[in-house]
Amino acid sequence: MIEMSVGRVAAAYAANRSPFVAGLAETQTATSPLSTAGQTDAVAASAESDFGGFLDKSISQAVDTLKESERVSLAAVSGKASAQDVVRSVLAAEMTVQSVVAIRDKMVQAYQEIMRIAV
Repeated sequence: MIEMSVGRVAAAYAANRSPFVAGLAETQTATSPLSTAGQTDAVAASAESDFGGFLDKSISQAVDTLKESERVSLAAVSGKASAQDVVRSVLAAEMTVQSVVAIRDKMVQAYQEIMRIAV
């Protein structure tokens, strides 16, 4: 079974490639778990800021992609962009929206799991 994190999937879609190809490249260059065992404290300390930074960066990239798609579509209406450019930008925007929805769904699911925990 192939395990994919939402971040890796979003990054792969942002790069306009399959998430499985991106995962393969990361798997081939990954370090052993034994060599990173001492780094867990530093990772835990910066996890909150990294996640917030990841969300900020992802949202701004999504908005930029959607704005670019709209710009190319308007350029095509005025005859300044080719149909191929429009299709490429619209597909990129569609993948971006799908990624944002997938991340949102995972966050809602995680929140619901946390709320089910008995205190």
